[in-house]
Amino acid sequence: MKCVELAEFSCNKNETCCFTGHRNRDLPCGGDVTKQGMKRLVSMLHLLCEEAYRDGYRTFISGMAEGVDLICARIVHDMMCSGKFKGMRLVCALPYEEQYKEIRGAMDGYYYSLILASCDEKVIVSRRDDKARYKLRNQFMVDNSSRIIGAYKYKERGSGTLQTINMAKRAGLDMKIIALDNNFSE
Repeated sequence: MKCVELAEFSCNKNETCCFTGHRNRDLPCGGDVTKQGMKRLVSMLHLLCEEAYRDGYRTFISGMAEGVDLICARIVHDMMCSGKFKGMRLVCALPYEEQYKEIRGAMDGYYYSLILASCDEKVIVSRRDDKARYKLRNQFMVDNSSRIIGAYKYKERGSGTLQTINMAKRAGLDMKIIALDNNFSE
């Protein structure tokens, strides 16, 4: 893994896809990947990542938060390791250096460490004491992408996921967002 300064990061925006989505607590079955609702969501995200590859996307940016970000990073990691998807690149966009302290589950912690150690590039977008660190991370991902893949459900107070989706809409990204509100049973 190569740590790249924010100002030095470069990619072909037309071949770059980023991810957005909720944390485990807001996913079907509380994010439990052994339950049917989550198995279905992971399968759909996997299909969207494969479709992005077929459409010419080669760089994938994950914000590395537990939940959809980490699930998508694992999918891309697995695709890269399979040897079937040549030229893929995984970029981990961290809101701050110590983001790993937010990862709660043991398995999520394991995959976070594995993916961070094996990604192509790591970009640290801000500092821990910067209140806008997540918004800056989300804006970085949108600014460097032409497609976004994610999963969203309506929340009364809004969310970082909604913020990222709105940024992506304003920037004209190709949107591949799975609606969680009606499509997944517990």
